Amino acid sequence: MVSRWIRLCGGILTVRVRGAELERFLNLCTQEHIRLRHIERIDIDELHAEISLYDFCRLARLKKRKRCRIHILRRRGLPFLLYRMRRRYALWGGLLLLCLVCYELGTRIWVIETDFPQGVDGYAVLEELDQLGIGVGTKSSDIDAHAVKVHMMTTLDDLKFFAVNVDGNILSIQTAAATEVPEVDQNNGVRNVVALRDGVIDKMIVRRGTAKCKPGDAVLAGDILVDALVEPKDEQQSELGTPQLVDANADIWASTRYTVTRKMALEADKKHKTGASKTRYAICFGKTRINLYFGSSLIQGNCDRIISIETVKLNDHLVLPVSLYRETITPYTTEPVMHEAADVQPQLEYGAQRAVEAQLAEGSVSSMQADVSEEDGAAVLRATVWCYEQIAESVEDGRTEADLPQKDETEQPDES
Repeated sequence: MVSRWIRLCGGILTVRVRGAELERFLNLCTQEHIRLRHIERIDIDELHAEISLYDFCRLARLKKRKRCRIHILRRRGLPFLLYRMRRRYALWGGLLLLCLVCYELGTRIWVIETDFPQGVDGYAVLEELDQLGIGVGTKSSDIDAHAVKVHMMTTLDDLKFFAVNVDGNILSIQTAAATEVPEVDQNNGVRNVVALRDGVIDKMIVRRGTAKCKPGDAVLAGDILVDALVEPKDEQQSELGTPQLVDANADIWASTRYTVTRKMALEADKKHKTGASKTRYAICFGKTRINLYFGSSLIQGNCDRIISIETVKLNDHLVLPVSLYRETITPYTTEPVMHEAADVQPQLEYGAQRAVEAQLAEGSVSSMQADVSEEDGAAVLRATVWCYEQIAESVEDGRTEADLPQKDETEQPDES
């Protein structure tokens, strides 16, 4: 299939060969490496075959030796098509204009990709770029990446890194937030580690401070798990040093329990399709939309709408400002239906699990036990969820160095 398209680009002729010595003609073509395809013997002195335009021109050198007459039956391919359209000046002018438009569109920015992490004001960045004249439709050659970077870094204080990359007609913006200078802790960094919620401790990793509990202990929310006060470990250290206040740091993993109650009405509306789905199309050139259907874009009655947008791309780096909108509309009606509590239990359990997971800062759900019942026309789920999570939370300690017990110093009598 591909080879045939290649031959069509060079031109293909269907010829009729007549003569008394057809075998001699075929032998001469073989000697001169002239390829004949789809040879069909019509009569004892006639055959039909396909030959390329290049090989047909080479047959002129064999006209004295071939002793056959050749007639062209059919012409196909790009050269003959161009020859037939040689006087259609409007078509050639339109093709030239199309090439110029495609070239001009390829030199402009049509897609802006942004990467704004937390701490970077994306709206302020886009406003500054707009003041510099950089946006959709800007010529790629007019963008000086180094000058833009210097301007943005000197104008916006919340940027630590800024980069602009132009790839085809796609503009990529990468940023990083400046690291804020941490505030000086007025309490000299003295903190305790307390329990965030009730639970049974499974694992402890104490980095600084004095542990006040051990794995297997049950703790309540607010209990001190790691104290900021560090006592000397033995008598020798007790004689040489004094207790110190530190910034306690630890990871405390515990088994916790949550109680969740969720309700859902048993009466619901069920959709029924009332007609065939309709598909409407529209073309968007930049910000101008052209509907390819009659009537208004507004829809009367209940219906489901699915909209898909396909942007015209020549490749991954060349995107044209042309989009095709495809909208599928399915009309429906609703009717009330009654569900059983057991039917909606999986949905309620999923919602309960998601609600508990949203409360977990770090951890996961281990298991869940749930019971569902019907109350006042609604399904009520009461669930107990067990989790494995991190319950350590740092809180400030109000103590200072002045509150520490001082070492008693007694004077030794002078023996002399």
